[in-house]
Amino acid sequence: MDTRTFLKIVNFYGRFTPSYTKIGYFARGLFLKQYEKDYTGQRWLITGASGGIGRALAIAAAESGAEVVAVARSGSKLQRLIDDVPTRARDRVSYEVADMSLQSDTQRLRDRLNEGQAFNVLINNVGVLFPELAITSEGREATFVTNILSHYILTEGLVAKDKIVSGGTIINMTSGGMYNMPIGTRKLNVTDASKYNGKVVYAAHKRGQAVLTGYWNAKFKDRGIQSYVMHPGWTKTPGVKSALPLFYKVQNLILRTPYQGGETALWLASTRPPSSDNPDGGVWFDRRLRPAHMFEFTKTPQCTVDEFIAFLDAEVARGSAA
Repeated sequence: MDTRTFLKIVNFYGRFTPSYTKIGYFARGLFLKQYEKDYTGQRWLITGASGGIGRALAIAAAESGAEVVAVARSGSKLQRLIDDVPTRARDRVSYEVADMSLQSDTQRLRDRLNEGQAFNVLINNVGVLFPELAITSEGREATFVTNILSHYILTEGLVAKDKIVSGGTIINMTSGGMYNMPIGTRKLNVTDASKYNGKVVYAAHKRGQAVLTGYWNAKFKDRGIQSYVMHPGWTKTPGVKSALPLFYKVQNLILRTPYQGGETALWLASTRPPSSDNPDGGVWFDRRLRPAHMFEFTKTPQCTVDEFIAFLDAEVARGSAA
């Protein structure tokens, strides 16, 4: 390792470790700052709920009175989630099996949900980072569909059918990885292995969630639906362990628990602070709105919001026609 790389790594960990790990969670005293968590009478939809942050949020929401519909691709893992919900809240959790790396499966999920009752809270939590390129049976890069296109299809479809109630809440679970990319479309659906970099495309997807948050706040304003984008810091999840094994090993002892990482979502659903229709309006982290950019180079967009949405619309149309 050369000196430049070594210093870059030291600077990275020195800058973010005190804030993004459980050190930051406890230093800010978040476990002492109580707020009302009573979701009685609410219906929540949480994607990526069979493990990690989604699982923790599903259990916490149900324990606080919400009726939760948990979504993941593994029925057995979803059943284990229900088995682990405290008995008093277990009957408030149900699940839907869907592979959200596939447009067709996401659309079928959307259609099933559109036949049921509306939701008060939607948490677009599902997300993956693959070091190596994976192409789905539909011919798309798997993480692109999972991390951004499926969120777009599901959210737009539910709102179009009034399945997010007036005054409802949408929470997009991004990552600090978004700080490494500007708004753009060039790193979406990269299917050429020679051009694929798992961390780069993941960052592009996560920046895209900020774009969708602002777009939905403008589009759904008249319905009273508010959207938020938040990141969980550095959290101990199965996905982090498999995608970033060295990072996981180095930080293991101080990584946040899934609940600590996702807890800001519960706070947002409880308090519903003012939201912004600006894609650079900020990212929620540890119950505070933080800057949307850490580095100057990401402040120059590679496309407009309209171009970003047009790209997703074209992908949806192409997939529906296939």
